[in-house]
Amino acid sequence: MSLTDAFQHSENCDLFIVVGSSLVVTPAADIPKVALAHGARLVIINQGETPFDRVAHLQFQESIGEVLPPVVAQLKELMKAS
Repeated sequence: MSLTDAFQHSENCDLFIVVGSSLVVTPAADIPKVALAHGARLVIINQGETPFDRVAHLQFQESIGEVLPPVVAQLKELMKAS
């Protein structure tokens, strides 16, 4: 996937999840801004602060290893029920 693709996908997503990024290196750090501008919800999983913390809809400051496994397990259960 190219950077152009990533920006296009961010324009069309409902949920944008940032995993393990400080969101300070551009142009990739601008992608969540595009998603937000197009109505997406923003979730950040990062142990440090980011410039997007104040606008995130949900934020986890725990390690990725603590957050993602239970989230994936729960999503799998929800998908089975659908």
